[in-house]
Amino acid sequence: MSSAKQLRWLPLARTALVIALGLPLFANASPACLTENFDSAAAPALPTGWTSSVITTTGTNAPAGTRAVGYADSGTNAVWFDDYNDYADASLYSPVYAVGAVGSPSLTFVHSYTLWTADASAQYNGANNGAVLEVAINGGAYVDVVDAGGSFSAGGYNVALDPNFRSPIAQTTPYTRAVWGGDSSGFGATTVVVPPSALAGTVQFRWRLGTLGGGRGFATHSGWWIDSVQYETLGDVIFHDDFEGGVPCPH
Repeated sequence: MSSAKQLRWLPLARTALVIALGLPLFANASPACLTENFDSAAAPALPTGWTSSVITTTGTNAPAGTRAVGYADSGTNAVWFDDYNDYADASLYSPVYAVGAVGSPSLTFVHSYTLWTADASAQYNGANNGAVLEVAINGGAYVDVVDAGGSFSAGGYNVALDPNFRSPIAQTTPYTRAVWGGDSSGFGATTVVVPPSALAGTVQFRWRLGTLGGGRGFATHSGWWIDSVQYETLGDVIFHDDFEGGVPCPH
């Protein structure tokens, strides 16, 4: 047997048998799966490390994202943003997550949205109120996760903002942007692959909702409900065992 194919014991903190075939060993990495279902404390407080904000032009006392009870994907609580009857820019911020140096790290969350638009189908001219996912890489500015180099593998944006109205989250010239808008008809999962430029760095996610007024027109579950967040730090690696220091997310 050649030396390149011999079995060797390596002096790691966790005893490990490695086949020396020139493959990388991912030891001492961050836990592979981090989850949040917003049920760890009483509503309306957010879990430790999570924050929210809302900016309105009229100065109304619109609530920022809060943990609400009674409509959720898992457990009893979800984060809820009102479909504000105002010109509003509202955000939910995740903790800062470390990104592994290898694989395809990903973020999955489950959400439900019923957001006002003058066109009930949210398809003819586009949506008036809409929601997006943004990311800050290594402490930089927030950018739409797709523009930053990420990609949706499930549950991506379904419509664009109506360019005839200047949403607070619209890009300029033209004043539009791909968003989630209209009525999702219940909870559905979204998965996004983290931009490759974030590998071996950090990411912080921002769920962002922009409204122009006209909201609260739906009888039940209006607004944006976010639940069952699952962040996988290492993605597709060679070993899914205790070498990574954690358990991979279920798929």
